[in-house]
Amino acid sequence: MKPLHSIIIAFIILLSGCNGNNKDNLNEKASVSALDALPENPLLLSPITFSINPNKAVMSTLYGNKIAFQHAKIKADSSYPNGAVLYEVNWKQKADSLWYGANIPDQIISVEKVQFTGNAVPRYELYAGHPLKKVSSNDENKRIALILSKRLAETP
Repeated sequence: MKPLHSIIIAFIILLSGCNGNNKDNLNEKASVSALDALPENPLLLSPITFSINPNKAVMSTLYGNKIAFQHAKIKADSSYPNGAVLYEVNWKQKADSLWYGANIPDQIISVEKVQFTGNAVPRYELYAGHPLKKVSSNDENKRIALILSKRLAETP
């Protein structure tokens, strides 16, 4: 994906929540709920990169804790240090009622957690359903490889 495309996507996502302080405009379906079984709220971490799959109408954001974000800023590789945690949050898209032709996140489909603990292979966890609960995955290695292949979105 081209860097400019990533920046535009990030800008659209940020603007989708900007409409005053009216609680009625909060996109609660796209948020993490208190009922979700996540160990932490990944939406409060640092965004590393964004992607959209228009064929599946899915948008994703890769978030990282401070260790992961600092690594992503300095190195463009997948050798994250111990203590780094990545979260790939996947949403269904929906049409934005305020911006014609724009799409915004709808309900969270899944959250994937990749944690680096010093083992050769990072630990992978998948959360899905409503509310989000830890579930098993048949393609952990494939998903880890895909998540680790993503690089920090470049900004001007």
